[in-house]
Amino acid sequence: MNRTIYLAGAMSCYFNTKQHDYPKKWREDAKEYVKKLYEDITLISPTDFYEIGKNYHKTETEVMRFDLRMVRESDIVLCNLRDLHSSLGTSDEILYAFISGKPVIGFLEDESEIKNIHPWKIEQIDRIETGEDAMKRAIDYIYRYYVDRYN
Repeated sequence: MNRTIYLAGAMSCYFNTKQHDYPKKWREDAKEYVKKLYEDITLISPTDFYEIGKNYHKTETEVMRFDLRMVRESDIVLCNLRDLHSSLGTSDEILYAFISGKPVIGFLEDESEIKNIHPWKIEQIDRIETGEDAMKRAIDYIYRYYVDRYN
């Protein structure tokens, strides 16, 4: 059974920094990893529709409603927890998925940053992978527990 995964994670805090391409890059890395291994997973990346610094949208309301609609239409949320404390939008996406009963799987390459995540957010996330290759392990977990069991 095909599953749709929304790729949540901070974006605007990287605008006008040396890491301005990070939000798009990690999502592209996720797409590449999934494409190689899992044909029954579809990823939804908000950076495919709206990019910080580009003028594709007319209002922030448009972007917010679009992103939350994509969370609602997805089966699972994969969330990059890096700089979560700087991203109200990502925090809202986690809460919206949690309230909707959707699994939220987080990952964080730098395990020491977990101390920056508010305890309420930790409670709203089903599982957090940390350390090197945390994103790949999170995707593998999603496949094992939320995709493969239906095949």
